[in-house]
Amino acid sequence: MYEYLIKPTELPRMKVTIKTVSYSNSRDRKILQVCLQNWFKNPKDLQFTDPRMYYPFDFRKWCSLSYKNENITTYVAVKEKWIVAYISVSVAPEKQHAHFFHLFVYREHRQQGFAKMLLSHAEHFVKESKLNYITLHVSPKNDTAKQIYKEFGFVDNGVTSRGSFKMKKEL
Repeated sequence: MYEYLIKPTELPRMKVTIKTVSYSNSRDRKILQVCLQNWFKNPKDLQFTDPRMYYPFDFRKWCSLSYKNENITTYVAVKEKWIVAYISVSVAPEKQHAHFFHLFVYREHRQQGFAKMLLSHAEHFVKESKLNYITLHVSPKNDTAKQIYKEFGFVDNGVTSRGSFKMKKEL
């Protein structure tokens, strides 16, 4: 668990904690289910986060599509006991590679630095794991995310079969 102090524009200084959660832990899983069902009431948010998912949000499908692999670590940003942002990291040690996915910040907490905080934390984890590069996919319509990824040094690296942009960062 890591704690950060951030001072977003026009808001008082606040403590934000980055926690590791696990889909294999039943308590974490219940909390994530409630959280994600609330977040994905907007079909657009769900499509931006995972184009394979369709509205209404189905937690079991979410888990079966993305969280079967044992080498996945999920981080959440917690502010005042509420999860406000989320990212998952899949590690392929045999390929010296990590893949970031499902970066999402709850609508009411956007533009406050949570995405950058989680990206920074996840990248630190990857560097400590001595991996060579990070990949991710982003919706072509998600200009905000593309800009943040570019600020973090990710570069365009092709297009997926579903039309998402592939991005890559060498470490």
